[in-house]
Amino acid sequence: MEPERSLRLSIWEGTLAILFINWSTGVILTGYALALGASPEALALLGALPFLAQLTAPLALALRGSRKALVVRLNLLARLLFLPAVLAAFLPEGLRVPGLLLFAGLSQLLAAPVGVLWLSWMADLVAEERRGRYFGFRNALLGLVGTLGNLLGGVVADGLPPPLGYQAVLLLGVAAGLLSVVLLRLQAEPKEPPPPPIGEVLAVAWRDRPYRRYLGLVLLWYGAVMVGGPFVIPYFVRVGGFSMTEVGLWTVVSALAGLVFGPLWGRVADREGHGVVLFRAGLVAALMPGLWLVGSAAFPWPIWLSAVADALAWSGLGTALVNAALAQAPKEARNGYLALFWLALGLGGIGGSLVAGAVAGLGLGPSPYHLPILLSLGLRLLVVLRLRRP
Repeated sequence: MEPERSLRLSIWEGTLAILFINWSTGVILTGYALALGASPEALALLGALPFLAQLTAPLALALRGSRKALVVRLNLLARLLFLPAVLAAFLPEGLRVPGLLLFAGLSQLLAAPVGVLWLSWMADLVAEERRGRYFGFRNALLGLVGTLGNLLGGVVADGLPPPLGYQAVLLLGVAAGLLSVVLLRLQAEPKEPPPPPIGEVLAVAWRDRPYRRYLGLVLLWYGAVMVGGPFVIPYFVRVGGFSMTEVGLWTVVSALAGLVFGPLWGRVADREGHGVVLFRAGLVAALMPGLWLVGSAAFPWPIWLSAVADALAWSGLGTALVNAALAQAPKEARNGYLALFWLALGLGGIGGSLVAGAVAGLGLGPSPYHLPILLSLGLRLLVVLRLRRP
């Protein structure tokens, strides 16, 4: 019976999709870039790619036809296009990192409009009164699956000569991503009234003053996060002395904790509102980089403790940031609200990554990564004080 059948399928689909997403944008891709000789500036650009891609999210409003069909086609093309990025190690040495950045970026650009289309589709499937619980559970489970995948990926990457191990994991991720597209095709799509003109839905969202304020906070938050974000995994490896297996294990610890915290945050959101979750989880996320900075190869325990802090922060923030946007969006203009949300997220992430590359290039501190992470901590604290009233 619908929508329960489709909601169960969405969880299975997500467990496959998250392997592709995590490996093609996260720990494994960063390790692959390091194995190819990426500089701190290239790592900052790699971290900016998902946010740069979000600038194409508003294009979803120009696409006509079934949301389901569009999501299936865009995901299929994006995952196939990632294959050349996997093969970048076979290019001449000077073209390896640029080739990786080019094809990984093109893949993410194609996938970016999916966020608006998929969320609009899912918002029609999940009743508003249960969104916090459903997405809290789904996101926590996907976090666990994705990080178990990171652990497996780290073991494979450490067990095979670089960069062959990374390539093997990324190819497996593409296969999982393609299987997830099959499950997407099996889900139902509620009927949607003809969409209003693009300009109209964007204008409705932009004229909403409280929502404009919220978009400003989203932009500032992701900017603050990404000042240090591109260097977290390199910091773990180069300063913390982690192997890729240990990086994967760190993400598993975070995911296991997220299975506990995600549903709890969902209940808080349903009971007290998403704004409460944004402030409380945001405060944890703001202070968390301090644990990284006091950790080192000789004293790694603060870094391991940060895995729990990471789960506590992002199991709440990841869901609440999107649901807060949905809660403010009238159904007839929902896609316009979501498009502006992804646009603000993308602009913030790009700005933060540009600052990250510039700060890392100064060569100050014990490593190129310390100063950007410290600056990120300070900026997060400034922004989170304003998240109190999203």
